[in-house]
Amino acid sequence: MFDFHEILGKTIGVIYTFEGEDALGFEHYHVWQSDIISKWLLAIQELKCRPLILDVRTFVDKAISNTLPNIDYVLNLNCGSCELSPMALIPSICAFFHIPCIPCDSTAILAGENKLMSNLLAQATGIQIPKSLNKKIKGGIFRPLNLGSSIGVKRNFSNQIMGLYQEFIYGYDITTPIVYNPIIQKMDIMPTVLYIAENNNVEWYLGEENKALRSGFTRKTIYDLSEEVYEKYLELVQNLSINTFCRIDARIKCDSPSDLKLLLEKPLQLKDIYFIEINPMPTVWINNAFSHSFLEIQPTDNFFTYIKELQKIVSQIDLHVFLLSIAMLALSTTK
Repeated sequence: MFDFHEILGKTIGVIYTFEGEDALGFEHYHVWQSDIISKWLLAIQELKCRPLILDVRTFVDKAISNTLPNIDYVLNLNCGSCELSPMALIPSICAFFHIPCIPCDSTAILAGENKLMSNLLAQATGIQIPKSLNKKIKGGIFRPLNLGSSIGVKRNFSNQIMGLYQEFIYGYDITTPIVYNPIIQKMDIMPTVLYIAENNNVEWYLGEENKALRSGFTRKTIYDLSEEVYEKYLELVQNLSINTFCRIDARIKCDSPSDLKLLLEKPLQLKDIYFIEINPMPTVWINNAFSHSFLEIQPTDNFFTYIKELQKIVSQIDLHVFLLSIAMLALSTTK
């Protein structure tokens, strides 16, 4: 079914943005906190692999000067930059040196992280996107082109940075992690997470402050996506050549909280959702949507079968061990 020998004992380069880096193009919205990096390091240890921790500049310098030690996989934590070109730097170098890069390649970053491009790709795939608005029209929602973590997302138009200004969809935010499934050997969908405002207001959206503080909302898990949504999501991921893990954010259209209850009585339909963005480099943390989705995996899911197999070689399985192992297995088939 799968060969764990492909992932045990490997050297994994952990490449991160150095705090305080002031080189042109290296501005970033999120400095990697020690608790985030440490979870990846513990996952590497659990999988009996060796970490090689390098900041972006050192990795690039060593690669160019041919002094980079042997690396079997790169875990790319260089994300969140204002400019897309630095974000694609690490997977570009990895491609040149034939090093598998987790979680994605340059194409996925440049097309997926740019909201204009990803919206067009989603629309071409057959997923609804909110209609574009003239900046003079009030009541829309503005999203910066390249920033993540809801930075700069606000109601009404913003002249400060480039972005999308679209119709605001009344309803609820949802996010769907999509990951490689070693059991079926292709990308598959994990449980979708629904965000509900504390006041259950259909005008609420997951903005910068709520996301940073992780407050003002509760999470609910949706187990049933319609076959059409399932197929369209996987088609979009395939079109971006993402083969490890990512996340798709969308909006369920509802005029009132009672409408949501009716919608969730059956599998979520494609006509009821609007695409927000795809994140090919999602932040993986112990208290975000990815983590919530992972904890909701049911014994009937074939992901659960994989987890039981993984338990035979590791002492403790958490989200990071799960994602790192499946990413390595996915990339081992394409090396």
